Amino acid sequence: MPARRWFVVPSSLFIVVLTVIALCPTPVSAGIGFQPVPPEEVKLTSEPQAPGAPAIILFREVDRDDNGHTSHEDNYLRIKILTEEGRKYADVEIPFVKGHENVIAIKAHTIRPDGSVVDFGGKVFEKTIVKAKGVKYLAKTFTLPDVQIGSIIEYVYTNDFAEYLLLDSHWILSDELFTKRARFSLKPYAGSDTRWSVRWSWQGLPPARVMGNSPDLILRMAANGAGIVLSEHGSADSYVKAGQLVRVLPEWEVQPAPLWAVFPGRRLMPARTRAFIDALTAKFGGSKKT
Repeated sequence: MPARRWFVVPSSLFIVVLTVIALCPTPVSAGIGFQPVPPEEVKLTSEPQAPGAPAIILFREVDRDDNGHTSHEDNYLRIKILTEEGRKYADVEIPFVKGHENVIAIKAHTIRPDGSVVDFGGKVFEKTIVKAKGVKYLAKTFTLPDVQIGSIIEYVYTNDFAEYLLLDSHWILSDELFTKRARFSLKPYAGSDTRWSVRWSWQGLPPARVMGNSPDLILRMAANGAGIVLSEHGSADSYVKAGQLVRVLPEWEVQPAPLWAVFPGRRLMPARTRAFIDALTAKFGGSKKT
């Protein structure tokens, strides 16, 4: 298991995680369309705040309408492809829970590096992600055309919630990809017999310790001035080389943590599962119990 180090860099940080519980009828919105793309985004080849990133979210918009009768959420994403690895984001997967919501009004296109546009005219598929008793978690999937290094992909869609279904309104502000800019809006249900409230985790610099399960998020927080963070040295290499983070306390290490692969048994185990476990053992070492 790689040793871990502390890293720190001075700057400023502003992060808000918002969860809204709301209830009350409001008019249905017209939805989000494609947004104007600045020329500098077409020419963009890298992002200093996310060195080495395969792709970044240039802009994301989420408009939530909790009117209670035809509640829905309109989504827009604009993603820049920066490397060959980033081309995988041309394969889009939008999850949803069957019976509670549906994903509709999907529109997408690719903006080539020269600025020309290729509209998505293919088929949208539906696949099952998880199926359990009383719950079916599905995804709408599609692939954008002619995605190259330097391309921008844009797509819009609507989460259409079941009629008279009231859910906790919430947004996930930190994504797998670095988000350069985002905008969120909410029309709450505001019936006379209900109340709505807004809750957030923290705003501005954290007053005390902050824990997270996303290594990239922790490193980005440090690069934006959140203070000293604990990270695997391999994950932080690109930030250190870019001069965004500086290693401190080089003589200090945490104790290695065990890594477990839990599986039902060896009988009828798929070959790829066995290969995966063997690869983990080879990389991280230690004993292998079957």
